[in-house]
Amino acid sequence: MAGRLNRSVSLQTVPLRAVEPDPAAVSLDKVKAILAPLDRAQKSKLFELVQAGHLEDDQMTVEVGRLIVAMLNGPRTEHARRIWTGWFDPVMLRTDALMLAESRPPGCMHVVDASAWWFALLPHLRELAGRVQTDIAARASEHPLDAVLASPAAADWAEELRVRSLAVLRQRGGAGPLLATANAERLTLLRKRGLSGVAPLSMGDLAMLDSMLEHAPLWKGAARPRDTIGILHAVSGMTDRGLMDGGTVDGAMQYALALINGSRDPDQALALHGMSPHPVLVEAAVGHVQFAWQCLRQKLEDLHLGRPAPPQLTAGETVDRLQERAFRWYDALQGFGVERGGRNWAAVSAAVGRVTGLVEGEVVPVLSHRLLTLNASSTARPLIDPVRFINGFNHRLRRRGIAASTNPWLTAIGEHLAGLFRQIGAYGREDALTAMAELCELAEETGYPIEVTAIDKTLLGITERALRDGRELNAGESRLIGRVVTVATEERRRCRWWVSGELVSLLDAAQQRGIGPTPQ
Repeated sequence: MAGRLNRSVSLQTVPLRAVEPDPAAVSLDKVKAILAPLDRAQKSKLFELVQAGHLEDDQMTVEVGRLIVAMLNGPRTEHARRIWTGWFDPVMLRTDALMLAESRPPGCMHVVDASAWWFALLPHLRELAGRVQTDIAARASEHPLDAVLASPAAADWAEELRVRSLAVLRQRGGAGPLLATANAERLTLLRKRGLSGVAPLSMGDLAMLDSMLEHAPLWKGAARPRDTIGILHAVSGMTDRGLMDGGTVDGAMQYALALINGSRDPDQALALHGMSPHPVLVEAAVGHVQFAWQCLRQKLEDLHLGRPAPPQLTAGETVDRLQERAFRWYDALQGFGVERGGRNWAAVSAAVGRVTGLVEGEVVPVLSHRLLTLNASSTARPLIDPVRFINGFNHRLRRRGIAASTNPWLTAIGEHLAGLFRQIGAYGREDALTAMAELCELAEETGYPIEVTAIDKTLLGITERALRDGRELNAGESRLIGRVVTVATEERRRCRWWVSGELVSLLDAAQQRGIGPTPQ
């Protein structure tokens, strides 16, 4: 057709020119592939070597240096925010448990809280934050961000942001809108972190922010001590510096609270209070008692009542560990001067009472129902530890003079377990000895030991077979066999002239396994 472009001819007559790859870009790609497996410390060391001129090519020195900087700095861009929140690094919580406290201990500044406060303050710091951002970004294009943030220039910016923030916080009439903005931003951050049901920030938290910014230079750059001696030394030094500067101990106490909130260790809290008694440490102790018993309560609800606890609350800790921490904090109260009937006792009593009420009113009935519905084909093993926990919990309560029933388990439970013990023997289960041993262990935990007699020929036969098959016995089976051998030995001693053949055969098997007394 006239006038139509012949595409095939066009393609054939126009020569194709291959695009040659940029040798420099190819070289940088190879360098990047080599650097990728290196850790941060190795990349930092390599950057120092490059900056020292160990590459012969000046252009490659610049390019490789920028490449390493880009890999070290990553996608981090909110430099002004990072400089501002850096004031709180030594006192900031990064674990989420205390965010879920029904009554948060004093001094809790979580990473989410700090970010929320920054976003609330940002509209008032827009021009300054923009200058900080531009300057730090420019420096970070040539140097590792960690080094930039540790530079004198960054320290100057941080101080200016701190002073300006304090001025904003202390403006008349600005507290309400600032708090509302912070809480709105915080909700978004909490959702991203998977946290719900967190109490909103209060005016008290706003006052804490003001105080922390006021005293932040006291702990700037401080590393968190790992042991009690280090904690005491750090807080003592901050106390001395604060007083020497004509101030108070408030800054040192805020740092001490942060350490207690981080470790949640009552011994460390007691040591700090012994060194420098302060009402805020007593308040913190009461708050941690409440939280420790809250964690125990919600864990029990999760385990036994089907009310899931937030995973961040206990962070995978066992119920035994949570119980241990709850009682340790309770026992520490006397060292803080918190006595029964005193000003702070109501909060402690309420926290403990909610757990004891839960155990007595809900957990024990649920476990009792499970005990009473056990049958001859089920296993008792899953119930032994929960019953043992309840017994140990009640024992701890009694030792401390807190009301607890002597035995929370119904007599019907003992009768039911004894009946199951006999049924299992009669049914001829292959694992009869194991099942009967577990029932014995469970019955002892409930306070109703199962009676073992020498006239129970079924039990004698089961025990003898276990002794003669030579298999390794677990602790529960060994205890049950020991009881059977003991009653059989007593029966033989009592009836010297005649005993059953089953009993004689059992004692013979026991002697061969080295169990029981040697016949005279």
